[in-house]
Amino acid sequence: MRTNALSTLSFWNTPRIGVARMQSDMAQANQEIVTGRYADVGLALGSRTGLAVGLRQKSAELAALRDSNNAASLRLGTSQAVLKQIQDGADATLTALTGVPEDKRAGVLKDMAANRLGTLTALLNTSAGGQYVFGGTRTAAAPMSTYATSPASPAKTAVDAAFRAAFGLSQDSAGVSAITEGDMAAFLDGPAFQGLFAEASWGTTWSAAGTAPLTNQISLSETVETSASANAPALRKLAMAYVMASELGSANLSAAAQGVLTTRVAGLLGEASKGLITLQADLGRSQAAIAAANTRLESQTSLLDAQIMDMEGVDRAEAKTRVDRLSTQVQISYALTAQLRQLSLVNYL
Repeated sequence: MRTNALSTLSFWNTPRIGVARMQSDMAQANQEIVTGRYADVGLALGSRTGLAVGLRQKSAELAALRDSNNAASLRLGTSQAVLKQIQDGADATLTALTGVPEDKRAGVLKDMAANRLGTLTALLNTSAGGQYVFGGTRTAAAPMSTYATSPASPAKTAVDAAFRAAFGLSQDSAGVSAITEGDMAAFLDGPAFQGLFAEASWGTTWSAAGTAPLTNQISLSETVETSASANAPALRKLAMAYVMASELGSANLSAAAQGVLTTRVAGLLGEASKGLITLQADLGRSQAAIAAANTRLESQTSLLDAQIMDMEGVDRAEAKTRVDRLSTQVQISYALTAQLRQLSLVNYL
């Protein structure tokens, strides 16, 4: 007959090793209770792990689209509010212009237009979410330069230079009274003044914005424009109207020249207002497209989540039962170990 020796050390270590294994199993079961999915997805799914990873990647892509759409919605909402303010200002100026006799229009407009011009440039420098919403593709820098500055801004310098080149004097000179109706019309309609608000000159004296609007992919298959640019024709026309009224409408002009100027201002204000309405409508369509895309993204995400849960999901109740069973076993092991520690040959001598 043969017997194997069993040391006290190995007798004590056996429960300790078992406890470590059970504690590891408990940690995994607790994790499954919290997350609702296998603690080791690769071990549980085996060859189907790649499919689960693909589903999660697609779900992450949809989540990224939703986050991008939220940022675009913030930008569009801010742009809409600003454009509405700008349009209200243009409409109020036009109402004030048409509400007074023609011979008093230039005087009424001068200060009002100067204030509106300052407000226009400030509003076009509005930012949301760390981006300048009217910067087009250049969202990191303020798009508009302030017109009335000291020293004179590039835009004002260009206007003053164009006026002096056309008439040989400054806008506030008493000599402007000699400017005829035809001369004023030729200047306002000619390339020297009109060119200051053409896109090329606008980009060097007024605006640092990108002309192209931002575009966003709003779903797996759709892309829409999600911003307006400070270089939009409607905004350039509005700035031209305000400059005409505030910079060129001197009280020293003849009544005929003032009449030509205020008529041009009224026409530009009307055109700018229509253009602003079009801009708001375009942004509104993008907002509607994003809302519809978000609805579809939510449905697609729910479907993917259900598929992922079918593959990776665990029964939380079963996991809780495992935790309770393992906890009981650990307690029994601790109790057994404590009893073993009390064993000693001395007690039997």
